[in-house]
Amino acid sequence: MSESKRVWLLSDGQPGHDSRSQGIVRSLREIMPLDVHTIRLDMRMGLARNALRFLLNHTAKPRSLKSLKLFYQVDSLPAGDCDLLISAGGKTSFANAWIAAAIGAPNVFAGTLRRLQARHFSVVMTLEPVPGADNNLVVPLLPTTIEPQRVTEQGEQLLKQLGGTAQRYWLMLLGGKGAGYWYRQRDWMRIARSMNALASKHDIRWLLVTSRRTGSQGERMLKRYIDADSLAQACWSQSDVEYQPEAFLGAADQVFVSEDSMTMLAEAMSAQRPVYSLRPEHALPDSRYEQALLRYVDAGRLRRVALVDLLEKQALFNELCYVPEALPEISLGQELVRRLGWKDQA
Repeated sequence: MSESKRVWLLSDGQPGHDSRSQGIVRSLREIMPLDVHTIRLDMRMGLARNALRFLLNHTAKPRSLKSLKLFYQVDSLPAGDCDLLISAGGKTSFANAWIAAAIGAPNVFAGTLRRLQARHFSVVMTLEPVPGADNNLVVPLLPTTIEPQRVTEQGEQLLKQLGGTAQRYWLMLLGGKGAGYWYRQRDWMRIARSMNALASKHDIRWLLVTSRRTGSQGERMLKRYIDADSLAQACWSQSDVEYQPEAFLGAADQVFVSEDSMTMLAEAMSAQRPVYSLRPEHALPDSRYEQALLRYVDAGRLRRVALVDLLEKQALFNELCYVPEALPEISLGQELVRRLGWKDQA
């Protein structure tokens, strides 16, 4: 049996970032065995980014791990060698580069560099090309933990639990305030009433998932205005019902996602479902976020919809009108192995 590669996964505790890192791990595990150690770290102050960027870009490469603790609260590093560092999200990028340089290990980063030079990484994974970076791996979707086979299998199991395949289901995934998006009471009310109208018009029932960013006020409005007959199952953020992404995505004919959640959007697109992003009245995403959404739209994997159009343009959501573009038949794991110079053990 092949010896496992020892992987250090750096985590800032953000579920979206951790999902990307775990997606990279999942892709590599399809190729070879891994021994993964998660290291939690927290940046001590926001201004540390500028200092770290300057030190990494303009001074000799770091040789001491002790100095890193000036900028981060970080778990103790695992004993033994490290074959690969993996992280996602801007706050982890500096620690990723620093640790890799200090211990001489290859590293993978998924996310935007924000003026940190690409040379600090073995592979930089992005949606948009990084000019002049030969180590840049441009991917059609951000990596996620979603596995297509499990989507099918778990989706079928959930359909049986819900009463069989005669009834059709749509999935609503809701985030909340963040990434330049704001939600008011009328937005939550509009979502609830739209769900009722669409359920009646298209003879479907809803699967609903909220997040901590939906907030107590948002959840109260949804519970008050969504008709019981329209809702098949709900995973409220504060409930004991656990959201199982592959089961819910597999059971749904199509998926609606609040546009503030890039992670939920990526998971839905990875499941190869028709995906609609929902935009509230007050939405001002930054240019990077907007460009990522437009890239998905141009690739035929996403349609963007204003919340008001959920009611006014219900014909948009006839499932015969939108079939997502298939993902390229490329193994992310195999491409990473090639770029890292490792031997494919599949």
